[in-house]
Amino acid sequence: MNENVSITHIDYLWTSIFSFVIAIFFTLFGNLLIVLIIGYDRPISFAVKKYGDEIEKLFRRSAKTGELMFLSLKSNKVYIGFTDIIPVPKETNYLKITPVMSGYRESESKILRITTEYFDVLDIYMAENPKFDRYDIDISIKQDEILTAGIYDQDVFDLLRGEPVKHEDKPTATQ
Repeated sequence: MNENVSITHIDYLWTSIFSFVIAIFFTLFGNLLIVLIIGYDRPISFAVKKYGDEIEKLFRRSAKTGELMFLSLKSNKVYIGFTDIIPVPKETNYLKITPVMSGYRESESKILRITTEYFDVLDIYMAENPKFDRYDIDISIKQDEILTAGIYDQDVFDLLRGEPVKHEDKPTATQ
């Protein structure tokens, strides 16, 4: 046997190994518990609220409230739609939108022309047809290509086009 090799006893070796394994286990378990209790998007939502730019905050608002967004691109293409994805701030230059309507702005007058409405497609997907089991017409838009963006309101859109606003009588609690 070789007399130059000596194995010495290391104090608290197993305590250190056990502590390391327990720390990893509790970190993974704690993160999973946080995601299950408060949801995956809540920390991202907070980060966008605090550090995001205006476009990311608009996408956060649409994802949280379901409001439609209006996006005009540099190419004069226009999308009206919503998102269910809150982008991680400053992580990517691409944003995802599910269009409800799309069109373009005329080159000279910048008048908006809606050319495509996706309502019929939405009805087909909502009918639970097995052929169409997944609604996925999302489009990715490069954030640098967005010229203007905002929340879409049909009443405001009608006013800007010179059309009268249709007032619907909303039922009250006493009716």
